[in-house]
Amino acid sequence: MTNMKLVFLIALMAFFCSCDSKKSKSPDYSDSVIRIDLLSNPKSTVKKLSEFAKDVEYIPLQTTKNSLLGEFALKIVNVDNRIYIHNSGLNGGIMCFDTDGKFLFKNQNYGRGPGQYTTLSDFDVSSDNKIMTILSNVDQKLFIYNISETGSSFERSFSLKETFPLTIGMVPETNYAFLAIDPRKPDTPILSLLINTDGDTIHFKPNIYRSRQDKPMAYARWSLVYLSQKLVCFREYFSDTVFYVDAINRSFKPRIIFDTHGILVTPEMIGHPERKKENTIALSAIYETSRYVFYYLSYSKNNDVFYNCHLFDKTTNTTYELDTETFDVTIANIPRPVDKIKFKDDLKGGPDFTQDVRRLNAHCSAGKMFSMVDAITLKNYVTGEDFKNARITDSKKEQLKKLAESLTDIDNPVLVIVTPKD
Repeated sequence: MTNMKLVFLIALMAFFCSCDSKKSKSPDYSDSVIRIDLLSNPKSTVKKLSEFAKDVEYIPLQTTKNSLLGEFALKIVNVDNRIYIHNSGLNGGIMCFDTDGKFLFKNQNYGRGPGQYTTLSDFDVSSDNKIMTILSNVDQKLFIYNISETGSSFERSFSLKETFPLTIGMVPETNYAFLAIDPRKPDTPILSLLINTDGDTIHFKPNIYRSRQDKPMAYARWSLVYLSQKLVCFREYFSDTVFYVDAINRSFKPRIIFDTHGILVTPEMIGHPERKKENTIALSAIYETSRYVFYYLSYSKNNDVFYNCHLFDKTTNTTYELDTETFDVTIANIPRPVDKIKFKDDLKGGPDFTQDVRRLNAHCSAGKMFSMVDAITLKNYVTGEDFKNARITDSKKEQLKKLAESLTDIDNPVLVIVTPKD
């Protein structure tokens, strides 16, 4: 064997070894199961950011003809120094900004040609900021794009073997993707699926929550998947357990166990006229940071339904209630009431920080919470009494006022980023 051939062989072996190790590399949190009692009495109600957050940032998002954002964000993903926003409206696509708000590029490839998708159902970005994976449940495909400094370029797509996936989460530091399958059809065999980037099944959980055809399951896709501490976590709608993807062992392991006191809603109850008469609990959304678990639940009793958003402090095993308010918003040109958690910004003196309680997962990323405030709303706020009376330093007031005055009424929204305490 010549020296050149030997060098080539060694290099080739090293390449495949590195790929194999990349596939299996994933953090192990197997000893960190969290237990939460859903009927525990909250210690108090959290109304201010300072009660759980250490910082809040206001970032104006650059306004160009290619970066115009719709009424609200469907999903926000933060990877290192980049923020990806799944935009709503006619200009729907994925907008990429840096953490200073500079617009970098957008991915908006609707169509039926090469590299194009019919629908943008969900997306995620690899932990190294190099790959964007787009899920199109109409096409039944995953579309893979390479990310550069200036944009994204189509690499390939492949058809999915399981029907109608709704949510995707890329497992950090691996070539695996987690898919949550729509459970509304009673013959759906699989609800949770781990695949590689060729579409091969690595692991799955079968659908054990079968419903009748005439009673479709209530389903909120935002309640299923989130990323916490480099772990892809998921909860099936009728389960009392949040699982995480153990990429090393190619399995799903418990992350959070909820004590439901035996009254968690079941598939048989969905659509049943007598359901409200029974004592039942339904979990609708969940998100986790290094210290806290946020979750939204409904409690039915005696023909009444109560909605609550809670915060669980993992360091003290203490539950708190979150202040909520109903807002009238327009979604797809249809006015509808939306429940939002609301916190007074006593850190920077800005307007109340709000989040749709049903989209906790979709509006939280990298251990942070995201929201947006319209430019005109912020401009009006800094001229009002609430801002004038805010108990913060004059320098902080001046910073926010200067930011608001730099905006025009038709500028992109200002991104608000809350960093919870460790």
